[in-house]
Amino acid sequence: MSLVFPPGTTQDLFTNYKPSTNAHVDFLSEGSASGSGSSQKEGVKTVKLALRVRPVQPTSKELLDTLLPAIPLILSGKPTASSFHALSSACHRLVLPPHNLGPTIYTKVTEELEKSVQGLAREWRGSIMGREAGWLDRLSQGWREWESKVGMLSAVFVYLDRVYSNGTTGIASIRELAISTFQKGIWGNELLFQKTRDDFLAWAAAEREEGKPDEGARPTIIAITALSKLLDRYTSILTPYQNDAIGYYTAQAEVNIGAAASKDQSMSPTRYVEWAMEKVEEERERVATCLGPDSTDRLVLGLRVVLGGQVKDKIVGRALDEAMNLADAQALARLYKFSVDALFFPDFSLALRAYIENRLRTLIQDPNNDPHMIEETLKLKRFTDKSIAALFASPKAAPAEKLPSAADQDEEMDLDEDEAEEAEDDAVIVSGPMREKQLDLQDAVRTGFKAGMGSRQNAPAEWIAKHLDQVMRRGQGSGTEAAFNAQLDEIIALIGFTRDKDVFKAFYSSQLAKRLLLNKSASDDMERNMIIKLQKEMGEEFTTGDVMMKDLALSETLVKTYLTHLAKSADASADPTALSANVLTESAWPAYPLLKDGWAFKLTPELQSSVDEFTKWYATQHKNRQLSWRWQLATVTLTGRFGTGRYEIGVSLFQAVVLMGFNEEDELDFKTIKDRTGIESTELVRTLQSLSLGRKGTRVLLKKPATKEVNPTDTFRYNKAFTSDRIKFRINQIQQDMSAEESKKTNEQVAVDRVSVLEATIVRIMKGRKKALMGQLIDGVVGDVSKRFPPDVKEIKKRVESLIEREFLMRDEGDRNLLHYLA
Repeated sequence: MSLVFPPGTTQDLFTNYKPSTNAHVDFLSEGSASGSGSSQKEGVKTVKLALRVRPVQPTSKELLDTLLPAIPLILSGKPTASSFHALSSACHRLVLPPHNLGPTIYTKVTEELEKSVQGLAREWRGSIMGREAGWLDRLSQGWREWESKVGMLSAVFVYLDRVYSNGTTGIASIRELAISTFQKGIWGNELLFQKTRDDFLAWAAAEREEGKPDEGARPTIIAITALSKLLDRYTSILTPYQNDAIGYYTAQAEVNIGAAASKDQSMSPTRYVEWAMEKVEEERERVATCLGPDSTDRLVLGLRVVLGGQVKDKIVGRALDEAMNLADAQALARLYKFSVDALFFPDFSLALRAYIENRLRTLIQDPNNDPHMIEETLKLKRFTDKSIAALFASPKAAPAEKLPSAADQDEEMDLDEDEAEEAEDDAVIVSGPMREKQLDLQDAVRTGFKAGMGSRQNAPAEWIAKHLDQVMRRGQGSGTEAAFNAQLDEIIALIGFTRDKDVFKAFYSSQLAKRLLLNKSASDDMERNMIIKLQKEMGEEFTTGDVMMKDLALSETLVKTYLTHLAKSADASADPTALSANVLTESAWPAYPLLKDGWAFKLTPELQSSVDEFTKWYATQHKNRQLSWRWQLATVTLTGRFGTGRYEIGVSLFQAVVLMGFNEEDELDFKTIKDRTGIESTELVRTLQSLSLGRKGTRVLLKKPATKEVNPTDTFRYNKAFTSDRIKFRINQIQQDMSAEESKKTNEQVAVDRVSVLEATIVRIMKGRKKALMGQLIDGVVGDVSKRFPPDVKEIKKRVESLIEREFLMRDEGDRNLLHYLA
């Protein structure tokens, strides 16, 4: 073919060229061009194109004969006659129209995969029958090798998956077909599966017995787990694993609970809880690492139920009792966490309430425990509150190892203000289920304390008041004001748990009066602070203390006026510091009785002259008032001259009168002292005991005979050789604090006051209602007075009968159960 272009022209070659339908067989040869008979024109270019003749393509049968034999060779890892590229091209041609031989090729692939798996099964069954070790490794390695060969087969036959076996046609791909075939031939083989399962469970059992992971075996276990998931047979090993774990720990739990019950030192109840949590966490780690984190929740919950929920009746109460007895906050925190995780939190809450109630009952019902009753109760309350607060603390709060221990409870609260602020910063307001649990535990604590402290009438309230008296006398000491206030708040919390608040009020008022009158209080500011706290917590009925302090302030003003009068007095012999009296309103203070039975008390002339001088002056200031002296509350400061020097001694008035009797005589017997002082015998015995048998450095008198008791036949001598390390000291009166007799009288007075309160409440209710049924009246009275004391229904009925007799009430003639108020 010759193309001729005129000189000086340009032309786009083949612009209008359209190939024929048989263009692929067209060709130009040099011979045909030369034989065309046309002559070579001068100035004309000739272009010659030589096209190679296309070779003849193989038939589909020839392609199949090449492709199909390669399948078993690829699966066996042997070389193929044709290259993988040629095989892939052949597969491409055969699956496309017009051949459409995809089904034929797919059938052959299926057959060869089955044969290959059958071969593996025969080989592996033989190794198992031959008892060869390392089956799981062999299975894992064999799968990896076979999977690699299947991957090569998929790559060579890629066009089969693209055209014939794909998601559109719904026919499984080569890989999917291989997995299904392996699952049926290997995992579905009973012998091979049993061996796989048994070895898998044997690995887990070995790890449980050893208590540590088998790092060498775990990669294989992880591979087997992955294979089971790939084969969609994961549950076939997970379920036996779970059953085996639960069975193992059920048996272990029975053994350990039995050991704990027998008080085996190696397995206490709290140690059982720790062991159970350790094993649950150990199993969680094993499952998460080797079986996958998606399986941990189900298995862990099952183990918690087995180790905790199913044995809660045998372990919760004892574990909690042990943790509380040892004041072990960490053990308590573990038990709480385990109770939440194992779904027996309500049992934990009930056990906590029962423990507090039982422990307080044991403590309070035994009168021998009275002296340390409140301190032990406060220690329990402090530990419980701190431990519960720690359970719900923020993440930056103190770690578990810093939770309060038994030793911490023996120390006084001495947090400074900075530490208190840090504790507040660490607090967190929880919500949702956590908040509900926090409130539940707090309610359990309150209920337990109320029930325990209500197990004995009056005594807890009385001893709370006595404990508060000691605290107010001691003051904050070297501690901070914040710590002291926290201590007072603890005591107020205990008052809230008692039902006999009127008993506390009576004892508190009496002891407050003594502290104020005898200058025993560490701080008047702290006393005012405590009064405010009580008013805020208990109501305005605690205003008595406020009235006392105001009355005392007025008395101080009066005494200052008297001292000013003495300073200006023309009598130069008058000593302005000789007497300082507290003139008080009798109705604002507890009823201090006059000295009557057995008393003939006489002041010394020196003391009597000071009293007379003050009485005379007071009569000029208040003509219509009369002074009534309470000598049992008086104190005196004496200057004692001994052979070793002078000392300033603080004593009670009774002690002072006795000591001043030795100014003229060095030795006096018991009877003589009694006759001269007029002190009642029992009080005189206590007074002489304090002066002669007190602590070292205060024995200003010597007793003969030198026994530990004072008898009416004893004699007493002025101790000329007395010496003390302190120039100023105080000699405490024996039983100067509230005696058993005073305590009895206070309780008796409370009982009398309760009668008055019940009658006043009944009258007030009936006056408002005019008429009421007996049941309605009783309910009203109980609801009204319960804030002060626990009312007795029988006593209420007695008061109603008494009021009927005194014509405050009357019964209805038609209905004896209906009461009317008589104006």
